[in-house]
Amino acid sequence: MRTRERLWLCAIALSLVLLQQALGAGLSEIFAEGVPGFGTEPGVTVQSRVRPDAEAPPLREGPLQAIPRLEESIGYDDNVLNGASRKGSWLIGTRPSLLLGSNWTRDAFGAYFAAGDTRYLGQPRQNRTDGSAAVGGTLDIGEDKLTIGVAHLSQHEDRSDLNALASDRPVVFRVDDARVSYTMNFGRWSLMPEANVSSWHYGDTTILGQYARQAYRDRTMLRGGATLRYEFAPLRNLVLVTRAIGQQYTSPLPSQPSLNSSGYQALMGLDYDDDTLWRARVLVGGETRQFAAPVYRPRTAAIAEGELTWNPTGMTTIRGTLTRTIEDAAQEGVSGFTYTAGKIAIDHELFRSVLLNASAGLRHAAFLQGGVQTGETAGLGVSWLFNRSARVSATYDLNTARGAGPLNTGATGYARDLALLTVRLGL
Repeated sequence: MRTRERLWLCAIALSLVLLQQALGAGLSEIFAEGVPGFGTEPGVTVQSRVRPDAEAPPLREGPLQAIPRLEESIGYDDNVLNGASRKGSWLIGTRPSLLLGSNWTRDAFGAYFAAGDTRYLGQPRQNRTDGSAAVGGTLDIGEDKLTIGVAHLSQHEDRSDLNALASDRPVVFRVDDARVSYTMNFGRWSLMPEANVSSWHYGDTTILGQYARQAYRDRTMLRGGATLRYEFAPLRNLVLVTRAIGQQYTSPLPSQPSLNSSGYQALMGLDYDDDTLWRARVLVGGETRQFAAPVYRPRTAAIAEGELTWNPTGMTTIRGTLTRTIEDAAQEGVSGFTYTAGKIAIDHELFRSVLLNASAGLRHAAFLQGGVQTGETAGLGVSWLFNRSARVSATYDLNTARGAGPLNTGATGYARDLALLTVRLGL
């Protein structure tokens, strides 16, 4: 493709970004690696490292390959409702999944389908069945790359999340998401305009036995932006990210001011990979958000996205992550909150077939209308790679929260212990 044509495509894409009133925080990256448009591309760790001798070979059909998996878990949750008075329950979880991918020399295709069913034997009202599907592809156009992805989620809101409502049963929500990006390469420079649209819908629930309609949280979110990279050395880039963000609530409460908003983000930083010991991606910047209702004052906050992976030896990986953003609130009449989260995880290969991991994290939510929630997370786990088709994992997770949102509808103080024994089969 000629340079002039690429510049025209760039101008058109950036114009669409500015015209879109685009969207707030994007879809959570819950999909498996291998789906174009939805990959998180983390630094390779001891846990995520490819192990051909410990993984079932993919099923191949022509240019496509498939990786089916089935996970069965049994465990105990000592505080299913995340309340001050603990109510525990044994649980059984089932999670089948299928990852499809292409092995073409150019272009790429990927798809991921998964379902998750959790049965609480002592608290059947908390039973849930979730599902997710994503399809994406890339098209190589000369040195450029077009990426398109679509996804559908049907999930339940976890009461252990900061900002979650203290509902009597899990709140179901659905997300439909579509995204497109186009990466243009100019020697050491690259430019990637992108656009994303997602539609969120929430099911109703009850709070302390009282019906609680959740349609006021339904919204259409738009996001557009561009990422500019300069490769000053192999695998080492300076990065500038700009985003235009906007959202439109589709079923507002008549008694509440509109939560419609628009905003802008700008971040800059470094993406550094020495291909052996370190990988770092650190972006810092700011976000400003304006609301349609005059009662909600404009907000400006420092934001950040950070990931640091250190491999001190071939048997150990230490990985830290940091996130700070402005998020949307679940409570009625609350325009949002500033969310800050940090986590550090250590993976260690004790033996070739035995993997250990430990993690610890901190969370903080400061609501724009007042109120603060904080929490800690910690986890321990061991995995035994039994053979190429099976592995067994034992995990323990601790989750705590304190404080409340402006309307005291969020967490008021709890601790939750969850222990699981999981068998994963590669079919």
